[in-house]
Amino acid sequence: MRYKDFLRSKLCGIVSRDVILPSGFHLVGHVALVHLDFDTMEYASLIGKKTLEYDKRILSVAVRTGSTEGITRLPSYVLVAGNRNTITTHLESGVKFQLDPLRLTFSGGNRKERTRLSKLVKDDEIVVDMFSCVGQFALHIAKKAKVKVIAIEINPDAYYFLLENIKLNGLENRVTALLGDCCEVHPKKIANRVVMGYLHNTIEYLPFALDTIVEDGGFIHMHMNAPEFELSDIMIEIDQVCRNYGYSSTTSVYHVKNYSPGMKHYVFDIAVTSEA
Repeated sequence: MRYKDFLRSKLCGIVSRDVILPSGFHLVGHVALVHLDFDTMEYASLIGKKTLEYDKRILSVAVRTGSTEGITRLPSYVLVAGNRNTITTHLESGVKFQLDPLRLTFSGGNRKERTRLSKLVKDDEIVVDMFSCVGQFALHIAKKAKVKVIAIEINPDAYYFLLENIKLNGLENRVTALLGDCCEVHPKKIANRVVMGYLHNTIEYLPFALDTIVEDGGFIHMHMNAPEFELSDIMIEIDQVCRNYGYSSTTSVYHVKNYSPGMKHYVFDIAVTSEA
């Protein structure tokens, strides 16, 4: 039975049929993350308790209370039912991620992109992941290819789990973690490929990615939220920034997922070549 129909059947006679119930949830390990409309929030605890009955994997239920905030990408969730210990281990395509999804953002909607990118990477590359969080891109890449990955994370909480996940997946020989602002701690002229898994004004960080790429050039995967009508302008700006740093560029755009009304999550695959 579909989740929404399950909730409707369990809450029949308790919650009015006019109330809009959630159609699904995002499961991270044993934690179900549920998005509710404003008018449905008064039933959050009840919905949480029934959600525990829907899937035996679910031990904790949390509902979103606001948007993701700041450069450390702090999510806004509150626990409404189940186990109060929300530190969990999430398995994704053979990669294990330990984290607390109430304290750190982990988007299931990016799973296909993480898999796509890991297939593009070649053996012996040096990859720099500028916004690593708990290693969502870095660990997939290191699992797939014989590479060296330098994973940078500014949030100490995320950095702690990044270190744990490197060990959990046995990737100590392939992944090195750095704590700090990627604008300040990025290595220079070392990477064949740079991953920029941040969504807000990411193009402002492009100069630091170009500073990280080897002198001959390489590949940059720049994630960014934008309305579709701005794509052409963004690609023009990418080309201008690359030229300012002595590189010519060719850019392809991929739609990852819808983010919010009028905004979509895109990844810009930028191939850069030295103009020298």
